[in-house]
Amino acid sequence: MTSIKPTDYRLGLAVRLRELMRRGGITRDQVRETLGCSESKVSKILRGDSSVAPLELAALLDLFGVEDEERADLLHLGEEARRRRPKTPWGAAIPDRLRKFFNTEETARKIELYRPDLLDGLVQTEAYARAVISTNPALRPAEVEQLVQARMARQRRLTELDPPEYTLVIRQSVLRAPVGSPETRFDQLRHLKEVSGLPHVTIRIIPDAVGLTAALYFPFAIFTPSGDRPKSVYVETLTDGLLVDEESRISHYEAVFQELLAVSVTDLLDSVEA
Repeated sequence: MTSIKPTDYRLGLAVRLRELMRRGGITRDQVRETLGCSESKVSKILRGDSSVAPLELAALLDLFGVEDEERADLLHLGEEARRRRPKTPWGAAIPDRLRKFFNTEETARKIELYRPDLLDGLVQTEAYARAVISTNPALRPAEVEQLVQARMARQRRLTELDPPEYTLVIRQSVLRAPVGSPETRFDQLRHLKEVSGLPHVTIRIIPDAVGLTAALYFPFAIFTPSGDRPKSVYVETLTDGLLVDEESRISHYEAVFQELLAVSVTDLLDSVEA
C-alpha cells in the first residue's frame, strides 16, 4: 500500500495556501511581509519545496483569516509536512543537487523520459545500475553500493498502489549497449520486458534507421505533478543536472518529446532476445 510521505503533505499544504491566497485576494508581497522573508522563500513554500515553521504557518493563517476546523486541519497538515523521513543507509550518499530531482520524480503523476544512451534508473536491474554507477571514478565502493540501493528504492514508485504514468523513449542502440557482463545484459532485457507489461508503463524504441532527431543525444525528463502545479523538465549533463521551470522552455521539450513518440515503436522490444 502506498505510504504518504512528508513531500506529499508539503505539496498538499502548498495547494491549500495558494487557494487561500486566491480566496482572500492576498498577494505574494503580503505573504513576504508577514513572514519577513525573501521572495525566493515565498516561492518555495507556495510550490511545496519547503516546509513552513509552526509560527510562520500560524502567521499566514492569521493573514488569511482562517479559523476553527479549517485552521486545525491546516496546522495538522503543516505538522505532517515537517516530519523527517526515517534515515536510510543510502541517504547520505545522495548529492544535494539531486535531492530536488528525487522529490520532483517522487511526486509526479506522469513521467516522460528520453534516454539516448542508457536505460533510465527506474527500470534498471541492480546489476545494471551497479555497472553504470561504477563508471564514476570519484566514488568509493561503499558509495557505489549506497547509490545502487537508492536507485532500487526509487523504483518502488512503479509498483506502488498509485503509480505514475511512465513513458520511456530510448534509441535501439541502448538495447545493445555493453553495460556490465553478458548475464547483466540478459537479465536487464528480461526485466525491461516485464516492466513494459505493467499497464501504466510504456517503453518506446527509436529504430536505428531513424537517425538524428531534434533531441539529439541530450537526455531529459518531463515531470507532470498532481493538482495544478506546473510541469518541470530535468536535463542531465555530464557533471550535473538542471530543473527547468520556464513555461516556454518546457513547451519546447514537450514538442520534441512528441516528435520522439512519433518516430518510436513499441514492438522492437519483443524482437530482442533475452
